[in-house]
Amino acid sequence: MKTAIYYFSGTGNSLKIATDLGEKLGNSEIIPIAKIWQEESILSSSEKIGFIFPLYFYGCPSIILNFLEKLEIHKTNYIFAIITSHGGGSGAALTQINKILRKSSKHLNVGCSIQMPGNYIPMYDIAPEENQKIDYEKAKEKIELIADIIIKNGEKVHKEVLPAIGKLFNKYFCRKVNKGDRNFYVDERCNSCEVCENVCPVKNIKIVDGKPEWQHKCQRCLACIHFCPQKSIQYGKKTVKRKRYHHPEIKVNDIINQK
Repeated sequence: MKTAIYYFSGTGNSLKIATDLGEKLGNSEIIPIAKIWQEESILSSSEKIGFIFPLYFYGCPSIILNFLEKLEIHKTNYIFAIITSHGGGSGAALTQINKILRKSSKHLNVGCSIQMPGNYIPMYDIAPEENQKIDYEKAKEKIELIADIIIKNGEKVHKEVLPAIGKLFNKYFCRKVNKGDRNFYVDERCNSCEVCENVCPVKNIKIVDGKPEWQHKCQRCLACIHFCPQKSIQYGKKTVKRKRYHHPEIKVNDIINQK
């Protein structure tokens, strides 16, 4: 029985988890949500499916909520979700997923989070490499445990902390997220390489007269800022002196290929 693993990833953390879990489960198809989320309807014929994506402001990214609302899972009888987050929690994301699944008389069989290095540099700087390596090693161990549960068709949904408050924070974020790209700009280091346009998973960037322009369809994944070779893309003033990040095993083409 093939397992369909749907993922969304800006800097590679969730893609890495999806890839590693797929290898542990065997007979898995890794499917980028960014490639299919705008289709009118999305049909899954897999009996076992999973969702892997980062936590955005205590809940699901807007693109995930849109995708789940369209997903038809009549043949599915086992569902899991893994949330990657800087703090290691799932916020209100599992509650949000279950609410949508109930419309199809489905529910999460497995729901959990995996701590990975944070990348939201408008709020904080990137952790030192030694801290990142600790997260990667712990993630490997957790993937082993999760894979074992899924293979055995087990049940394990982690308890969320204050999900109602998380839903409120996330609802506000999702309402504003598309136009949040007004805070992006490029400094004098921009050399018109067009990596930002190519790497954006939702095609939100166009190069005009050699410079990127954001089209107000942003998901705030920050792929553009982290993969810019010149580190010329900024988000407000706080990112100017902060480091950039992407998972060391995920390359720019891996992110480009998800759309």
